[in-house]
Amino acid sequence: MWVRAVLWLAAAQALLLVLALVHPASVNLLVPWPASPLNARFIASLYVSLGFGVLLCSFARAFVEMRIVLVGIAFVTALLWLLTVLRLVLHPGELSRFPLFWLLFYTVDPILVGLVFLRLGWGGSTRGPAPLAPLWLAQAACFTAAGVVSLFFPDAARSLWPWTATEPQVQLYSAFFLTLGLTSLLAVREPHWPGVRWVALMMALLAVLVIGVSLLHLARFKDEAATAAWLTFFSVEAVVFGGLFVGRMIRPLRAAASP
Repeated sequence: MWVRAVLWLAAAQALLLVLALVHPASVNLLVPWPASPLNARFIASLYVSLGFGVLLCSFARAFVEMRIVLVGIAFVTALLWLLTVLRLVLHPGELSRFPLFWLLFYTVDPILVGLVFLRLGWGGSTRGPAPLAPLWLAQAACFTAAGVVSLFFPDAARSLWPWTATEPQVQLYSAFFLTLGLTSLLAVREPHWPGVRWVALMMALLAVLVIGVSLLHLARFKDEAATAAWLTFFSVEAVVFGGLFVGRMIRPLRAAASP
């Protein structure tokens, strides 16, 4: 039960930004940096897709279904904490107020997840690459590359970004991209669908939300080629991972219905 409580806490923090999908100024409920409506809705898409996946994951029956998601929670919150501290030190006048609750949340979350793994371990070993390993490897490569560029070369990332974004924003995005890359890499070694189902759901939901937000603000996009690449990538994500998740849900129902 206490593991579920850790997941509920993380989900509650992320789902605070559901309102920002409709009312972009509400992004300030959690995120300390100002954001344009498009950036605010993109940030909300990142948080809501992951938060919804975490919430559903909390009702899983076995720890094996939770462990990759828990690693993702610890990684993204620890990286956001570190990025925030570095920006406070290197850019002291950047924020109008000290982000106390932001830092508090992201101090507590990695500690709680660390205690979970200290108590339960990894919860069983994997048995070699899963059938979906090539898909997860491609996913890991794409998001890790985007995350590394956004984190260490923010000016280059901003020039490639399909709309106008600030340096703090692209570095915030890098934390999520690197987390998606890490969770995808961990999924490579999961031999059974339950171990990766919630990661697949998060990918599909993120893609759907990003497409919706992008189409809503299409006039803000800067370059036709970048826009086409962006929409194509997330459309493929939505179809592949959404189809995979729905298909795996339908399969047991068909098996149960067959004589």
